[in-house]
Amino acid sequence: MEPAARPPYIEAMLDPAFYPHGPEAVDLRETHISWVFRVGEFAYKVKKPIVLPFLDYGTAARRGEMCKEEVLLNRRLAPRLYRRVVAIVPRGDGFALADADDPGAVEYAVEMETVDEERSLEALHDAGILSASDVEAVGRLLAGFHAEARVVHGPEALRRALEPVTEILATLREVGTGAVDPHRVRAAREFTDAFLVHHRALLAQRAAAGRIRDGHGDLRAEHAIVPLGAAPYIYDCIEFDPRLREIDVAADLAFLVMDLVRLGRPECARDLVVTYRWAGGDPGGEDLIAFFAAYRAWVRAAVACERAAELGGDDDARAASEAEARELVALGHRFAWQARGPSLLVVCGLAASGKTTLAERLARISGRPHISSDLVRKERAGLAPGDRGGAPLYTPAARAEIYRDLGRRAAECLGHREGAIVDATFHREAERFAFEEGLGDALCVPTVIECKAPPALLLRRAEAREAAGESASDAGPAVVLRQIGEHDPLEGRWARHRLALRTDIPLDLQVAEVECFLDDPR
Repeated sequence: MEPAARPPYIEAMLDPAFYPHGPEAVDLRETHISWVFRVGEFAYKVKKPIVLPFLDYGTAARRGEMCKEEVLLNRRLAPRLYRRVVAIVPRGDGFALADADDPGAVEYAVEMETVDEERSLEALHDAGILSASDVEAVGRLLAGFHAEARVVHGPEALRRALEPVTEILATLREVGTGAVDPHRVRAAREFTDAFLVHHRALLAQRAAAGRIRDGHGDLRAEHAIVPLGAAPYIYDCIEFDPRLREIDVAADLAFLVMDLVRLGRPECARDLVVTYRWAGGDPGGEDLIAFFAAYRAWVRAAVACERAAELGGDDDARAASEAEARELVALGHRFAWQARGPSLLVVCGLAASGKTTLAERLARISGRPHISSDLVRKERAGLAPGDRGGAPLYTPAARAEIYRDLGRRAAECLGHREGAIVDATFHREAERFAFEEGLGDALCVPTVIECKAPPALLLRRAEAREAAGESASDAGPAVVLRQIGEHDPLEGRWARHRLALRTDIPLDLQVAEVECFLDDPR
């Protein structure tokens, strides 16, 4: 798909002579919905004549109204930045700027002062100088802004505030075809539906308490500016759809939380939330912030997919946008796991049952620490993962100590509220007791994923693994046969929240079953 030709007034605005203040040069920035002309100390933003599922810029009159809304709304957080709306009118053989009410207007633009882009949170991060004080200044600004923002009342407020959360996943499924994994999009929808059902009462309470407000709607790190020696400001809020702005303050804040984590600065995201709370803001619990951060990542993924579609024949740029979309989908799933809360996930089963493969995939998706008995055993023995371990590593006493160590490591992760994924056979009751000893005061009911496969498949997998000689596991076919005969069934707390999972199905389906199990009411 070739990009559409620019309207003639856009070509005219590329000439420095078009502007009354006589800039030396014109710097055009283009997004998927607007053109922005940076001309010295000023900038002019023109909306593209497009209609999208979430946006209507279809007529010049509509675009003019949206320019007025943009100036009015953005003056709340950037009062000096947004100057006025101007008209673009025919003049001789070309075009010129005029007052917004000029009857000859063919287009409209927002006139702004130039943004100090080098002082945005994203630019400060890129330069390696983003500090806690920068993020804290923005957190205080947002807490004050939300405190003064208009409260959205009425019986439909919550429904309208949550509609975009589910709609974006339908959009992502449509625009992400060929770019993102449809299984991951479906998993995002199932997680979202489950969270909204389980937390409906909480969200309704927050709506009744006035937490749905007319906010910003697009709080990216690039939009938050912290000038030297001046007050911070935030620009470019959403004007084209009030539903995307009239949201729970947690959803507004979560966009910036997500963006800071996307930049690799989770500590800054934590500082932002702590400061926001200290300044009087109420973003809810960590699970609610993570839920809305997941939604925000999926919003950005959909935008990246739409941008990829616009790039037409530019294969490299399109591939980069599609890669960005996949990264954002994955980031959304890491937040989804955070929204489920820290927990102890035990992936167990006989040797060669596929538990390590599943645990590794779950750890990648969730970002949670993966604690593997095979790796811990080799580490304690001073061996590389691929080295073979001898019989002394597998005596009852040695195995008990490994499981106690697994418990200690899991307890440490739970103490940090990270959650943990523990991968071991757990096929003997004595091993479970040793693990619980290691957990100590962190003793909790584990979520157990018991991996199961037909014996013939277990033996084939063990033979193939032994022949390859690259696995951290020392278990060959003989070990598989012995474990089949000595397995102690899971009982008590180990069977209280347990999923018996077939691992002779594709790994994507295994992951989907685990996530659905975690999201089921219990």
